[in-house]
Amino acid sequence: MLARVVAAAVVALLGLLVAPVPSALADGDGQCTQQVDPETGQVKWVCEDDGGTGGTDGTGSTGGSSTCSYSGREIPCTGPEGSAWSSTYGCYVGAVWDPGGAGAQPPPGQTNQDGAWHICYWPPPGSSWDPVWIQNGEVTIDPVVLAQRAIASMDLDPIQIGIVPESGPNRVGLVGLPVWMWVDSPTDDTFGPITASASEGSVSVSATASVASIVWDMGDGTTVTCTGEGTPYADHYGKQDSPTCGHRYEKMSTDQPDGAYQVTATSHWVVEWTGGGQSGTIEFDLTTDALPIRIGEAQVLTQ
Repeated sequence: MLARVVAAAVVALLGLLVAPVPSALADGDGQCTQQVDPETGQVKWVCEDDGGTGGTDGTGSTGGSSTCSYSGREIPCTGPEGSAWSSTYGCYVGAVWDPGGAGAQPPPGQTNQDGAWHICYWPPPGSSWDPVWIQNGEVTIDPVVLAQRAIASMDLDPIQIGIVPESGPNRVGLVGLPVWMWVDSPTDDTFGPITASASEGSVSVSATASVASIVWDMGDGTTVTCTGEGTPYADHYGKQDSPTCGHRYEKMSTDQPDGAYQVTATSHWVVEWTGGGQSGTIEFDLTTDALPIRIGEAQVLTQ
């Protein structure tokens, strides 16, 4: 109660104008943050439409904006003025709040050596803020934010496609013959497992990421889901089917763009994280660029 009374006085003093919640954020579309005009103190919302592509940056990487949970829905983990979402306080915790002069007095039983007042931005549908007292060493950042940072530091990539028949202008497979697919030269950052950690203050989170499955889009309207790295093809296998990940084309690719089936592989990553007294799972996909595979028919010569 004290915090809200103090905040109201500060808002009146600064002449802070609270901006209405934009329709993009109210509808759940795009990413929105508040910005404060340093000269007028006016608050405005700035929104970026995510284009409906989901939470990955181009290839599906988690290097884009992370999301946190509030009242059963996802919100950006980063708020106004670089503040970070805190599930402990249910707000975006920002910089130390100092109204000037003698500063804000600590609550009863506390001293300025015990903690500090921080700006606490309330999430939508509200758009206001209050000062909140945070003791030294308290958790002020949601551990899932640190989990996302740990994942970003892994610098994960899509797999390298291994496939027979091979891709190339002078390479042609045959209708009905087995196609073999596998992860070519797997590494920690293309297949896992890989572990990284991130810390802020007294909170540290460790995350381990691995590819759980790969969905192969064969370009002919079919997909093949495989677990594991697959089996690289070798000449001694002859015309055998792949024991782990394979396909057969039923018609030629001559009617396809550039006369080839466009094959992609989408890795489904599962990340287990723990820290800050919490644990959780984060899942996302990374997709390769399309690889053209040409398929023809064997010609039978008669005399």
